[in-house]
Amino acid sequence: MKTNHPFLKPLLALLVLFMTVSCTESVDPLPQEDATLIQESIVVNAAFEEADNFALTAFQTQGPGFRSVLGLKSDLCSTAKVEVFPENKSIQIDFGTGCKSASGIERKGKLIISYAESTEQGFVISTTFSDYHVNGLKIEGMRKLFYRGFNSNGNYFSFESVIYDGKVTWPDGKFATIEGEFPKKLFLPNDNEGIKLEVTGGAGGTNRLGMNYFYTIEKPLTFFQECTEKGNWIPSMGIIEITIAESNKFTVDYGEGTCDKDAIVNHNGASFPIKFD
Repeated sequence: MKTNHPFLKPLLALLVLFMTVSCTESVDPLPQEDATLIQESIVVNAAFEEADNFALTAFQTQGPGFRSVLGLKSDLCSTAKVEVFPENKSIQIDFGTGCKSASGIERKGKLIISYAESTEQGFVISTTFSDYHVNGLKIEGMRKLFYRGFNSNGNYFSFESVIYDGKVTWPDGKFATIEGEFPKKLFLPNDNEGIKLEVTGGAGGTNRLGMNYFYTIEKPLTFFQECTEKGNWIPSMGIIEITIAESNKFTVDYGEGTCDKDAIVNHNGASFPIKFD
């Protein structure tokens, strides 16, 4: 049996997948090649981060307790078809040959989200991709989201995201790979702020030039609902360290909570401002 179920609003459709890097004119800009390498490292992870947003929304609908405390919203285009298959605990989102969401994201192909319960892992959500593209990038691999429970003291849900055999292919045929693990905390809204998401962990792979890269989140990447509801999907806080070709290191600092699209890149003792448009 299958039923139509028009929900699924990604909590955090991380639009860093579609960023363009630009720098202020007050200082020398970051060399273009370095800026491109940093951008691509972020783009590859962001392509898979979006899958978690769909899975989280699906979990809100299927999982006990979520629907009453979180108001996750959706950004699906009007022609996307969402089908729920209760007998095998799966959901299929079909974007067809291509459609654009209200926020301007172009998607095509299918997302297949399935659920399983495990006494060891808790509730597990697996996302796979069938000829799935986001703004021209083809996404392959598997993303699993492990639900670790609710922390009543901290007032947050715990998850862990894992990317297996991730691959992102550009229209020119070049591709990058990624595998990684990301513990996450999804905080309930309170009187002072709305939903907040904190992400830690790290990932690695090869970039489009065939160079190895890896990055670690040195300070949790933090997203605030008040920013994301305005269309700003850049982390408001957090620091990541990116290493390319084993020795070329950069840190990207997103600041201390301002709802903007700015960051500072530190490299070889110099700092460069970057704006994500």
